[in-house]
Amino acid sequence: MSAVILAHNRRDAVGIVLDRLAALPLHEVIVVDSGSSDGTADMVRTRGGNVRLVDPGGNVAIAGRNRGADAATGDYLLMLDDDSYPLPGAIETLVEMFERNPRLGVVGGLVRDVDPDFDVVKLDQPGTFDWWLRCGRPPGPAPADGWPTFFFPEGGCLARRSAYLEVGGFFEPYFFGTSEVDLATRLLAAGWDVRYQPAAVFDHMKVITARTGGGRMRRLRVRNQIWYFALRFPTGLAARRIPAYLLFDFVECAWHGVLPDWLAGIREAWTERAAVRGMRAPLPRDVLRRAELNRGRLHLRLLLIQIGLKTKLVRR
Repeated sequence: MSAVILAHNRRDAVGIVLDRLAALPLHEVIVVDSGSSDGTADMVRTRGGNVRLVDPGGNVAIAGRNRGADAATGDYLLMLDDDSYPLPGAIETLVEMFERNPRLGVVGGLVRDVDPDFDVVKLDQPGTFDWWLRCGRPPGPAPADGWPTFFFPEGGCLARRSAYLEVGGFFEPYFFGTSEVDLATRLLAAGWDVRYQPAAVFDHMKVITARTGGGRMRRLRVRNQIWYFALRFPTGLAARRIPAYLLFDFVECAWHGVLPDWLAGIREAWTERAAVRGMRAPLPRDVLRRAELNRGRLHLRLLLIQIGLKTKLVRR
């Protein structure tokens, strides 16, 4: 098993992650340093042992995971962020699923946000990874082979390396955002399965190592969703999905006062279209039905929940 960590200017957090991984059954740990300027690469080089550094030559974002997968030698890829790590027992739980299902391509684990004391502050609330991955199911244990889902947390999952490489890994033009949904869809189209197993727990130090750039991520999400539907869906279906998701993002961005990000995302989908020109490859409708599950309804439910919560706060 190869752990692949995508790192960018989180030297201290990467150190914590490497300390946690040292006690786990891993063949190798690959840290892809994506253009850090805080000494992350130098710190990783001093680790030695089974820890290796991959330097892609700058901030390559999601493409860094592909560089790590190319460099890995394990049968499985434990994909982590520079601020996430699996708890003891998580790896074994996920490996057992792969051993029972030879067509399992990737499985996501339960991601918990933790505070500076490593106490859990966010787990299964609406909008969390768990909420999305359950696809509307109530909180609780999953079957031994997990639940089918339409994406996975890229910083808290286990992938079969052969399946990952077969479909080309993450779609690099996205840079960030929508990449997990897109990869899950391509895996399903190739006959691989994508599942969620909350019994495999990962801690995420997001609240400890907050990173700025929310506006940019919103723009990328809007841009990438337009590209995703345009690239993977038949024309008629894409023509319905794109306006529906744009409407969701419009309402959410307008409600939070960040409508310029929505407009910028649409503009960038057009002005940067050369990055995906010639890559359109629509998938069969039966694959897309499995890939979508109830994603659209979940977006609508989350929007209604957010509006309801904000309305309550305003009334107070």
